[in-house]
Formats: sequence, C-alpha cells, structure tokens
Amino acid sequence: MPGRSAFGSSSSLGALKSIADVLGEVDVRPIREAAEEPFLISFISRDAPLARHVASLLYRGPRPQDIPSVRAVEVLTLEAALARTAFGRLAVVITREDRDNAVEAQLVRRLERANTPALVCFVGAPGALPLLRQHWLPAATASLHTVGDAGYTLDDDRATQQLTAAIRAANAVDALALARRLPAFRERVSRNLIEETAIANAVYSASTGLAEILPIATVPLNVADLVVLTKNQAVMAYKIALAMGMTGNFRQIMPQLAAVVGGGFVFRQIARTLVGLVPGWGILPRTAIAFAGTFAMGEAIYRWCATGERLTEDALRQAYYSALARGRRMAQALLKSRPKRKRRAAA
Repeated sequence: MPGRSAFGSSSSLGALKSIADVLGEVDVRPIREAAEEPFLISFISRDAPLARHVASLLYRGPRPQDIPSVRAVEVLTLEAALARTAFGRLAVVITREDRDNAVEAQLVRRLERANTPALVCFVGAPGALPLLRQHWLPAATASLHTVGDAGYTLDDDRATQQLTAAIRAANAVDALALARRLPAFRERVSRNLIEETAIANAVYSASTGLAEILPIATVPLNVADLVVLTKNQAVMAYKIALAMGMTGNFRQIMPQLAAVVGGGFVFRQIARTLVGLVPGWGILPRTAIAFAGTFAMGEAIYRWCATGERLTEDALRQAYYSALARGRRMAQALLKSRPKRKRRAAA
C-alpha cells in the first residue's frame, strides 16, 4: 500500500516538526521557580542528638553529592523553640512514645496559633502502646520505629520512609523543592512523576482515540496527540532532573536527557500514531503504548540522573515491555468504563 506509506512518512515528519516547535515554546520558569524556592524545616526535640539524627536522614539518597549549600533544615532544642516566635515552613517535633509530652503539646498549640504547620514524630518500638494522643490535635503525627530490645535505636531505613511520607503529606513544601534540596525525597518524587505522567498520557491517548473513530478527524488529531504526549514526556524529564538536583537550565539539560533514551521512543510514538490512522481500531494498543513509552522513558531518565549510567538497549526494552503489560490492563479498564460513563450521562 504505497499511498499509506508515503502519507505515514509525511505525517510523521510534520509531527516531528510540530514537536520541535512546541518544545521550543514550553515555559518552564514556573516549574524551575517552584523547585528552587528556598524553604526551612525546623526539627525540634528535648533530645538534640536524636533531632539531629532524624534531620540527617533527609540527606540520604541518590546523588547526595549534589546537595546545594542552601540550608533546608535546622535543629532546635525544645527550650529554644519555646523562646521563638517564628519557625520555618514546617515544624517537626520529635519525642518518644513513653514520655510525658505536656511541654511538647504546649509548643504544638503555640505553632497552631502562629499558623505554622506541625508534624509530631513519636519514636518507639513497632507495636508499642502509645500514650493517649488526643491532646496533640490538630497536629499531624507519624511514628518512627526503633530496633532492638532497648527501643532507642532508630530503624533508619524505615524511619526515613515514614518521615518523608509524613512531610510530603503535610503539603507545606512543594514536592520538587523537597527533592531538590533533600536527597531522601528524590526517588519517591521522581517515581511519582513517572507514574502520574504515564497515566495522564494513557488517559489522553484513550480519549483522543475515541474521537478518531471519525475518519476525517484522524490525521490532525494524531499529529496533535503526538505533540501533546511528547510535550508531557519532556516536562516530566525536566522535572525529574530538577528533583534529582541537576541543573535547572532547560536548554542545557534537555539535550542530555534526550540522548539518554535516544530516538527509539520517538519512533515508537510515530508507530503509535500510524496505528491510529486506521479508523475505529487501535485505541487499546495506542493507549498501552502511550503509557509504556512514557514509563520507560521516565525510568531511563531517573536512573541516569541517579547513577550517571544509561540503560542498555536490552534494559530499556525490558522496562518498555514490562510497562506495556500494565498499559494494556489500564487501556482495557478505560474502555470498559466508557459505556458506564455514557449511561450515567444519559441518565
């Protein structure tokens, strides 16, 4: 079918030109400004060595050598905190499960009156019965588990997971800023970005695929679809680089990120576009490929930012096909939910 081949080639070239134009117009300043916004988290405890140790957990993670000199945390004794009137963006009060925490509760109430978000971390053995905590409300709480019979040695790996999850849930600091300043957040923030972008691209591809059942709408929608998906992938890659402490210069970092995955993913996206040229067919595979291509690209970018090593072609292919299975399941779920939405709308 020579006609289709020639048309597919010109359509792909036009799509690539549109992608280049769109990426040149991406305004990344709000993203960079959010990632580079300074912040301070105050760690407060009557046990200063414990507070310093807990705060140090946030500096453990991939690329710790890229930690900027800008201070992101401070450690205060409980007495010093009670004498202050201003704190950072978030106050983390650290105490032990088995302690009379009346003074800590007093500080939390002061923080509430000052409109300073507070997080109370209780240190104790897993399964230990804590003292009643209702006097801490409305402060958020988290448990930092210990190991050993004495119950005074933190389980650092688990405590890091518990602490970072609680700080992110507080929503006091932008996730990109947390990751850029504090390495312990980098892997989770990056992987969340990958997951969210892959899902968004899959949903977008499925929604435009439904519109392409009309043959006359197929060509322009496919070109626009390819541009939007690639733009989302580029923004995702840039956000991962920021989260991993890389340079914030968009023009400088993007060629490096593009080289990490090479041209293979561009051609896969073109293949996805050509699949969509058949009216009424290809919605499921195009959705799965949109998810898998985005997910594998994000994985390659993250690993390069974390280790400086590029995925081999085999490793990249493995990541792609592993994500493709997930993409197929997502596409099937999206297609199954479509009639239900139509029935609800009709009702």
